[in-house]
Amino acid sequence: MRSVVRMSLALLLALGLASPVFAQSAAERLTVNASVGPSFANVGTTFSTTAGVGYTLTDWIGVAGEFGVLPHAPFREAAVIAPPVDVQANDSHVNAYHWNGNVIVRPFTSERMIPYATVGVGSFSAEAVTDASRLNGVAFENRRRATDIASNLGTGVTYRFNDWVGIGADYRTFFVYRDTSTPKVHRFTTGLSLFLK
Repeated sequence: MRSVVRMSLALLLALGLASPVFAQSAAERLTVNASVGPSFANVGTTFSTTAGVGYTLTDWIGVAGEFGVLPHAPFREAAVIAPPVDVQANDSHVNAYHWNGNVIVRPFTSERMIPYATVGVGSFSAEAVTDASRLNGVAFENRRRATDIASNLGTGVTYRFNDWVGIGADYRTFFVYRDTSTPKVHRFTTGLSLFLK
């Protein structure tokens, strides 16, 4: 959990302090963005981070690669996506990660407000972590990870204060395709968004 928070803060700091000269040297259609904030989901409420690289194809269609983290969701709420574990300790939690490629449709944009709809495919990983045992005062964690193909469908809106900073809200449903079931993760994320243009 601490390493995810540190990586998120380092990414946000790098995006916030990046030189406009670097941003202008990339093609106009290429965007790099990150968002961090609270996430409310059917697998638990947690603090999430998302980073993406996008390319605008037309005025209203683009493609993007995205990576997201939903760390430290309570095991009892996230059990639907968690891999099975042998021991259920008091300090059980689930870390979830997703990589996906998306098509983004922006039906209209104003100078600051950008609504969008998105659909994509990628992978969804869930890692169940429990305190399994103690040996000579040292705690050993039991970790199990399951990675599956997943698709996602969602919508959202971004309000940009300037070229670099904004706030956003994103609702996404992930369909995780497993051998015997297709659990769904419904996630609503809001928070600070940073952009490199």
